[in-house]
Amino acid sequence: MKKRMISVIVQNQNGVLTRLMGLITKYQFQIESLGAAVYTEVREFSKVSIIIAVEDDHKFLQLVKQIDKQIDVISVADSTDQNVISRELALLKKVLI
Repeated sequence: MKKRMISVIVQNQNGVLTRLMGLITKYQFQIESLGAAVYTEVREFSKVSIIIAVEDDHKFLQLVKQIDKQIDVISVADSTDQNVISRELALLKKVLI
């Protein structure tokens, strides 16, 4: 199972993330990581980065095409083969005994 990264620029509207997650659920992909942030320069746009586990590349390409057809989506790109800086966040809890 390969991990693929999708970067989506969307309009900052209510329900956009819900529709994106609905499409991913429809194609039965497992979400490994999800990140969303509002652009500081242009407040009406947000960038959503999704890492999903992929078994079938054809289904993945169909998903990318369906995401691109959404009304509030400005652009979508498969960022898997590009050089990107990725960070992971760990939440730790210290228990005092």
